[in-house]
Amino acid sequence: MVWVKSEYAEELAVLVTWLSALVPWSISYGSFAVTSGQDLTLVILRFPFVGIRYQLGVQILGGTSVKTPLQFRQEVVNAGGGALSQVPGYDLWLVGVALLAVAVVVSLLMYFEVDAALDAIPTDPVRVLGALLLGVAVVLLGSTYVLFTTQAALFVPFGVFLQLAFGIILLRVDRTDVDGPDANADSA
Repeated sequence: MVWVKSEYAEELAVLVTWLSALVPWSISYGSFAVTSGQDLTLVILRFPFVGIRYQLGVQILGGTSVKTPLQFRQEVVNAGGGALSQVPGYDLWLVGVALLAVAVVVSLLMYFEVDAALDAIPTDPVRVLGALLLGVAVVLLGSTYVLFTTQAALFVPFGVFLQLAFGIILLRVDRTDVDGPDANADSA
């Protein structure tokens, strides 16, 4: 079953790569006891390149912080103790960022039709983006697992499932040449 026609595969690859870079890969919600009478409730939206942490019950600007994955990791390292068990989750997030950055660069080359650079890729760029998005999804799913098991919060790996689906779709695209010799044989 073909989900995407061959002539639209490159456009789809660019679109889903950019969408993967803009959609949060994880949404988490947790409530923690700060003192005996006060709880702290956090919502964290983890986008691929930044995370937004919002503290409920505080004014929107006062309770919101935007940090890179590296800053989140450093915050955990500085906290030390039991929080250090979260470091592998943030390390996996950084690996996912690196893979997605490569995918975004390839998608920009495809968008601007830089044929010299695309010809240097040993295989079809659509398949490369599919493999990269699949890799991003697997790595971020690992990060979700580590963070879920080391934090007391509800995790929804929203973007991870999208990236997984996008990667599979791009890897399954029928990339046969529509104007090739088989097309003429069918019309005869």
